[in-house]
Amino acid sequence: MEITLKNVKHYESMSEETYCFEASLYADGKRVGRVSNRGTGGCHDYDFDMKTERKLDEWCKANLPKWTFEDEEFDTDLEMHISKLVTDFLDNKHLKNLLNKSVIVMDDNCEEGEVYQWKFSKYKGKSKAEVIGGVAVAIAKNEKMVNPVMLNKLSFDNAKKVYFRK
Repeated sequence: MEITLKNVKHYESMSEETYCFEASLYADGKRVGRVSNRGTGGCHDYDFDMKTERKLDEWCKANLPKWTFEDEEFDTDLEMHISKLVTDFLDNKHLKNLLNKSVIVMDDNCEEGEVYQWKFSKYKGKSKAEVIGGVAVAIAKNEKMVNPVMLNKLSFDNAKKVYFRK
């Protein structure tokens, strides 16, 4: 079974302890209903029946990888899976925005979360391809970089793995 979210709307200003969001929940490509969270630390709200919720929850626990916290292992239930899907949605949105606005380079000598960034807006009159090419030449000459990786030249999935170090 594949459980996915579509039409995700995230309300960052209303997120306190958990994500404040609403989305359409799909199982194997078929719309199940709406899921939401008010962002105040409570559980997700579902607009479909408990029987369907239980079925999806049991499937998640039986089929998704377990997760650990403080050396204790837990089942991935529907609640946790949906939270992970929202996190993935927000991560994708963030990285797409970054790659659309800048050339992003990561290097083995970068600290966690650190990137080299050249904003396209600084290079007026140059196309994105010209800026990317110029940065590629500059980083090839930079002896301080150990293993530079230009995320703009990777597929999105590979860029995501490098950026989030997965």
